[in-house]
Amino acid sequence: MAHRVEAEKPWQAILEEQRESIAGEVAKNLALGHSRYFGGRLPLLGADYEAAYEIAKRHVLTRHDLLPSEHQPVLMKVMGQATQYGPLLPFFVGEEAKEITEVLVNPGGLGRPRVYVGRHGRQYYAGDDYFKNDREVKEYAQLICHDAGRDFAEATPAVDAWLRDGSRVSVFGFKASPAGCALAIRKSPLRRPPLPLEHLVANGMFPPLAASMIAGLLVRGHANFGCFGRTDSGKTTVVRAAGQFFGPDERVMIGEVSFELAFPHLPNCLNLIEVGIGEEKILTMADICEILLRNNPDRAIAGEIRAGEVVAAAEMAEATSGGFITTGHAGGLSELRSRLPKMFARGGLELRPEYVDEQIRTMFHFLLFFDKAWDGTRLLTALVEVGNDGYRTLLRFDEDEFAATGGRAKRWVYENPVSAGRLSRLAFRGAAVRPEHERVDRKYHYAEGGSKK
Repeated sequence: MAHRVEAEKPWQAILEEQRESIAGEVAKNLALGHSRYFGGRLPLLGADYEAAYEIAKRHVLTRHDLLPSEHQPVLMKVMGQATQYGPLLPFFVGEEAKEITEVLVNPGGLGRPRVYVGRHGRQYYAGDDYFKNDREVKEYAQLICHDAGRDFAEATPAVDAWLRDGSRVSVFGFKASPAGCALAIRKSPLRRPPLPLEHLVANGMFPPLAASMIAGLLVRGHANFGCFGRTDSGKTTVVRAAGQFFGPDERVMIGEVSFELAFPHLPNCLNLIEVGIGEEKILTMADICEILLRNNPDRAIAGEIRAGEVVAAAEMAEATSGGFITTGHAGGLSELRSRLPKMFARGGLELRPEYVDEQIRTMFHFLLFFDKAWDGTRLLTALVEVGNDGYRTLLRFDEDEFAATGGRAKRWVYENPVSAGRLSRLAFRGAAVRPEHERVDRKYHYAEGGSKK
């Protein structure tokens, strides 16, 4: 009976098993002979990846039990094991992978697991030929969790873990996901270079005027500003783009819940990330904000303030001399004003409603709000100046025009220039003030290439 089953196994399946076995053998030999690259301790990035690839390629090409057509598939399996990316390697390495921000693996039900990738704020179906079945997805998830010191099993069916390159992985399985194991990988910023501001303008996220304000006024003027919006609306994307204008001699310190921000061009930049074991937090965002406050950075960034960490972040914003930047969830000014007291309450302090505006004023000079339209375009919905006399909307997205044109026209209304007092202060701190920042010469500003009718 056993002999008949083996004889009936498809020839392609037998070849695949042989390639898996050879790839495993090559990977084992590489780990023994080239532990620097294949020891599984450090991420393979940049030149290290290229060096490891050439070493693995030489080993694969010398295998006499492989056909020439099998060299590349086996090489990719070896590199997948070495990098922790497994069959998802194509989404992390190469030019086409640079624009991918996340990778999702969903249960296939009775079919093969389906893979989706995130690119430019939208998700695209990538295919179902990366995992043969739910068991392969589960084993891949367990390997990731094991390497991160976490257990993915019946007792812990939902786990957050980390790849060696800093990518964050959320895995779900067993009874928590009855249809089969699922996972989501938010790629490390080390694997996705920041998009420049001009690229965001070209994508229709905001008009050139907004880009010049962000770079020339907010960043060069060392302003305190916050980028707010719902999930995947482009908040972090804009902060990363703005970071390209930080001075190379600045001491930049970043605190985050997950690794989203990286500025490789800055030699004096430090990232601190929340640390937890199971449900216990060893290092929280509140702790990190306190650390940043004590180290007096030239520029401080608190990524994604969500709850009680806002208390320490507020102190950091008030004390930082070179500019404080943060991101958070709030669709607009009214939502931010509503959420702030609740966040302070979770941090153990009461923020009474009558003091909300004063608190925002001490934390921020400018507020930027973002959202995502029905067509997937990430958009700046409002740029607001915060002053002693209240809030001044500088730029706002014209939703009425967008609706009237069926989404063809993306335009912004330039309602007010930056106040004279704020411009003077920004100029004192190094801002590049232009005439268009001082007065409204043109009321309507359009996305590049967008309709003006």
